[in-house]
Amino acid sequence: MRRGLEHARTRHVAVARGETVAPFGDGFIVRDARGFAPCPWAFDLARFAPARPGDRVLDLGCGGGALLLALAQVHPEARLRLGVELDARAADQAARNARLNDARYAVVVGDVRALPVPPRAFDLVVSNPPFYPAGWGRQSGDARVAGATHALAGDVADFARAAAHALAPHGRAVFVFDAGHLTALLLALDAAGLVTRALRFLDDDRGVPARVLALAGGDGGGLAVDRRPFAGP
Repeated sequence: MRRGLEHARTRHVAVARGETVAPFGDGFIVRDARGFAPCPWAFDLARFAPARPGDRVLDLGCGGGALLLALAQVHPEARLRLGVELDARAADQAARNARLNDARYAVVVGDVRALPVPPRAFDLVVSNPPFYPAGWGRQSGDARVAGATHALAGDVADFARAAAHALAPHGRAVFVFDAGHLTALLLALDAAGLVTRALRFLDDDRGVPARVLALAGGDGGGLAVDRRPFAGP
């Protein structure tokens, strides 16, 4: 943490009370000291995503910017990266993380259910949407934590529709989702008119498939499925 704080000072990036600066790939990330760590599967998604030089990339519900940072490290050749985040505090973290890592992306505060971007404008859309319906299972009393895990402001169907709205012809969407709720993700993608092209199951540190990466688009057919051990950043 000390190294991260020193790096933040050299970059003139503020770190608020209740926040910490943690290593993240080749850089650092400002995150809440309590609550969930930034998406542990961010780099798995970045390596799975079929990004090409010059792509326009959109992250739906970007939170503190973990997926955007991972994509910037793995695919630095993208032309444009934009994150949309409903929580203004998380969006501010994401913007500070861009400065902290000299990453080229912008963040706007907005709701995926009324997406503040033009249609068919992005070549790659990524998302780590909340997995669970509101009220399902054990829901945290912390509103920010609950919003990251439960669909309090849009469910996976809303995120899939937003991806379909934003994707350019022949564009691709990549979602990371709870492996145990894969059916909900596949149904949401299909209802949005997106064809699932590939699935990659990601094992947790117990060797159990915990998350799934889904690649989808508005065209094509055929489905490839594989499984990978947990790799981390």
